[in-house]
Amino acid sequence: MTTNKTVDSTIERLFLAITARLVALNGPLSGQTLYLEEPVVSIGRLGSSDICLEDCFVSRHHCVIRNEGDEYLIEDLNSANGTYLNGERVNACALKEGCLIQIGTSRFIFKLQNLEQTITLGQNLVAAKNGLSSLDDFRSA
Repeated sequence: MTTNKTVDSTIERLFLAITARLVALNGPLSGQTLYLEEPVVSIGRLGSSDICLEDCFVSRHHCVIRNEGDEYLIEDLNSANGTYLNGERVNACALKEGCLIQIGTSRFIFKLQNLEQTITLGQNLVAAKNGLSSLDDFRSA
């Protein structure tokens, strides 16, 4: 899993634009972007969790996020204080763009790829490799 990755190339930016991610709004990881690159991402208080939340309201094995083809699911692992999606306690639920996830005192926004931005970035990459891009038009003005 990648957190707050420094992106140097256009190819890397394109890859990260199509990777599901959690944006931490508050809690111990506040301000960080956590890329969900693995098929299953574990969240809990243990240091061995993919996403470790040092928070007394988070269970050692709190929940997991699974990539199942074209959708992401969040599943609570019988945690003591529950996993909340858009303010409602859930056992298992599909994640949608912009969902608010609360685990202990942490809140995250779930972000999927923005298809229009990804297509535009890809088109600009192809145009730049084949000659002039829209930036070249701007620069010559």
